[in-house]
Amino acid sequence: MTFLVLQSDFGIIDGAVSAMVGVALKVDPTLSIHHVTHEIKPYSPFEASYRLIQVIPYWPNECVFVSVVDPGVGTQRKSIVVKLKSGQLIVTPDNGSVTHLRELIDEVKIISKKHYHSHQSSTFHGRDLYAYIGAKLASGQLSFEEIGDNLEIDDLQFVPLIPVLVSDDKVIGNVDVLDSRFGSLWSSIDEKEFMTLGYEIGDFVKVSLYNSGQLVYQNEVLFGHSFSDVGIGSPVVYINSLKKVSIAINQGHFSQAYGIETGHQWEVVFQRD
Repeated sequence: MTFLVLQSDFGIIDGAVSAMVGVALKVDPTLSIHHVTHEIKPYSPFEASYRLIQVIPYWPNECVFVSVVDPGVGTQRKSIVVKLKSGQLIVTPDNGSVTHLRELIDEVKIISKKHYHSHQSSTFHGRDLYAYIGAKLASGQLSFEEIGDNLEIDDLQFVPLIPVLVSDDKVIGNVDVLDSRFGSLWSSIDEKEFMTLGYEIGDFVKVSLYNSGQLVYQNEVLFGHSFSDVGIGSPVVYINSLKKVSIAINQGHFSQAYGIETGHQWEVVFQRD
């Protein structure tokens, strides 16, 4: 069985996601359809890419992912199918939505217009193109080899990733994403980079957060295994499930409490005095 897994920035307040599912089921009513999330930050291919790398390793190889975060819908941007080294496929606009997967990519093909659904709008390619092609692939009615012309991996659109800076007494990264329901801040700094500072569980870490160079938050925060290592309402630095350094408030909402958002302008600094 091949699974069809959808994600988008559409939300579930209206019928957009349901329409995508309906199109897929009309292609093959027996498809097994699942969802990553439909709450990606609007117009953010970066977050679309992050959510894919967050979940793809935990899905079987027999999966077709459809990722629709498409601020360029209706323009001349390419529509592609990406084949990973695992054999998993991703149907998506070529706009940076596979940035975090770069090292996992095996081949890329541009979707030929001959495969487009006959009823296509200029503003809802998620329904009329990506869900449709994803369903065709997942059902075996269309093979990867038949998709269209090859596209070199280096010719893909990638979102620029700012490298983490590591020095003797500090590590500087960015706020990549937020755990939106619980408000945790997930940084671009991985566990190994952070541990070069010599911290151990139970130590207090000097944390500074900047928005476009302006200091927004600074505190000495406990480095713990998990949230309950501190009292309710207290902050904690921890290593999240993706092995990235994160900051949370135990049973609180860190990002709301301090007005933290995501993007290249949001810088996080962990420093050892």
